[in-house]
Amino acid sequence: MGVRVKSSPVGPLPPGIEERFLEAGGVRFRYLSSAGRTSGAGSVSPIFFLHGYPTWAEVWLPLAAALGPRRPWIAPDLPDHNRSGPLPENDRSVSAYRRAVTALFDALQLPKATVVGSSLGGTLGVMLALDRPERVERLVVLDAAGFTPTLPKKTVRLYLPFILPSYLRAPRPRNVRRLLEKAVFRDPRRIEEAWVHTIVEQWKPRRQRKAFIATGNALRGADATVAGDLERVRAPTLVVWGRQDPQFDWEIGEAAARRIPQARFVAIEECGHFPMVEKPTETAAAVSAFLGP
Repeated sequence: MGVRVKSSPVGPLPPGIEERFLEAGGVRFRYLSSAGRTSGAGSVSPIFFLHGYPTWAEVWLPLAAALGPRRPWIAPDLPDHNRSGPLPENDRSVSAYRRAVTALFDALQLPKATVVGSSLGGTLGVMLALDRPERVERLVVLDAAGFTPTLPKKTVRLYLPFILPSYLRAPRPRNVRRLLEKAVFRDPRRIEEAWVHTIVEQWKPRRQRKAFIATGNALRGADATVAGDLERVRAPTLVVWGRQDPQFDWEIGEAAARRIPQARFVAIEECGHFPMVEKPTETAAAVSAFLGP
């Protein structure tokens, strides 16, 4: 039986989870954390979660719950996502995200952390491991977006029918559901109405919509890939992939794991682009085995 924890920011947070705000790198970050465990103190290094585009910190709640209360964690909303503020000068390049995430990581003053990132967050996780190698103790990437030299054409084709109309108007619920069915989830039964409602609401404001579109376009930029840097990753790494990911074939993850020193690869069966949401129990088992006691 899977872990059933709300992964949409609709409604109150579950007990034991705190919401905080912190200025770093010119961004007012909103982040969630396991209550009272944000300093990195204690025998277990905290997990620093980085979500993908265009989602929110709450996507990590099912995985955090499945990993258990022993592991402290922090999960920010990325800049221009959910309740975090915009990037300085409205620069939505992946390089700007990289600078902002690194600034937040420094501001949190974590001596060491395990970094766990999904999709764009996986790319940023690798970048953080490269930029702060002495403080990233372990790295877990799930269906990362930057493991190929350019964004796969099929990924672009999946998003274009959603992105192009958004230049003119906010997406409707049926457009959101179609995107989630085609580009994200293997099992359409995992698409809860809260997800659809949240995405519709977050894409309604014109300024926010422009930010999302700009970020989507930035994923095609030359600075959005870590394909040429994988051999430089020094942290022990786990590469997790949904076997039926419609955006990035699982072979991409397996090939990347062969190039990263001290890396291993795990495929999650009957799973799409978001293993931590669609298969939190199986994903937690793989991550727990990698992290150890």
